Amino acid sequence: MRYASVDILRGLTVAVMILVNNPGSWQHVHPWLLHAQWHGCSLADLVFPFFLFIVGLSIVFSLSKALAAGADKSKLAIKCIKRALILIGLGLFLNLFPDFDFAHLRYPGVLQRIGIVFGLASLLFIYLTEIQRRWLAAFILIAYWLLLAFVPVPGIGEVSLEPNKNWASWVDQLLLQGHMWKYTMTWDPEGVLSTITALVSVLLGISTALYMLRPGSPVKGLALSGVASIVTGLVWSIVFPMNKALWTSPFVLFTAGIALVLLSLSVYCFDEKKIEKGTLPFRALGANPLTAYFGAELLARVLNLIKIHNITFSEYLFEKTSEFLPEMGASFVLALTTVLFWILITIFLYKKKIYIKI
Repeated sequence: MRYASVDILRGLTVAVMILVNNPGSWQHVHPWLLHAQWHGCSLADLVFPFFLFIVGLSIVFSLSKALAAGADKSKLAIKCIKRALILIGLGLFLNLFPDFDFAHLRYPGVLQRIGIVFGLASLLFIYLTEIQRRWLAAFILIAYWLLLAFVPVPGIGEVSLEPNKNWASWVDQLLLQGHMWKYTMTWDPEGVLSTITALVSVLLGISTALYMLRPGSPVKGLALSGVASIVTGLVWSIVFPMNKALWTSPFVLFTAGIALVLLSLSVYCFDEKKIEKGTLPFRALGANPLTAYFGAELLARVLNLIKIHNITFSEYLFEKTSEFLPEMGASFVLALTTVLFWILITIFLYKKKIYIKI
């Protein structure tokens, strides 16, 4: 079964992802479009976990029929691993472009994390039972909490969740020295340890999709599960703060809970009530999410290579737009223009029934 709600929710997530990542000027961004400085959870912080949750949904919808028909598990696994490696390769290409400085290449990244957790989650879906996956998810969340909140950090001598003084930072410095995010160089927002808990975001999506495949309407169950997950995340955050950079356990549950509630609403509106008006932009983005995200990231880098009057083309656009709008408004309008541009591209592809997949 194909859920229109999943495509639309994926498209909405990609739209917000592009909006957050492409302001006209990083010096003039509305606070609600910025990530939390450290602890906490903003609108921008919801985007990535939402996408990983939807990756989990997609794994089930794309593989369950083949598994039920008795497909060769090893062949399915190899196919998933290849796709994961391509995603990782695309992410590394973005990090290399345009200088291709391999000596200082940042290894982690958004597409790299998606590739890693997609590959691992696909293998877990193919080879483990749902009960086994649930126990694994619970173990990861609890073990991560115990490690970060109760075990002293080597070299620090005490428990710490502060930047540069936590277990995630310590592991990144041990394994990724010289190959981390250029704005910190001592920890990476898509680092090693936090990728393990990011895997749970995908596993929760897998569990949700399996529930949606049961007979009957999933709307009520999704909503109740979402509320329970939100409450659990909020309560847990009292002793273990929500933090996207660390991808803490309460952050996983809280963001998955909101995704579940929105998915419940989406299923009700777009699958059960068959509402179609105004959904084309998100259906189109949801049908070609990689094209839109990768294209937006690559285009941003290309525009920074073009110089006009000794400033980049992006800076030139911002200067010209600021002549008519306040700087904050100009920055937002340019971000929105980027989203609209990729909506038009993907609508064209959608109407031509062109779906660029890997």
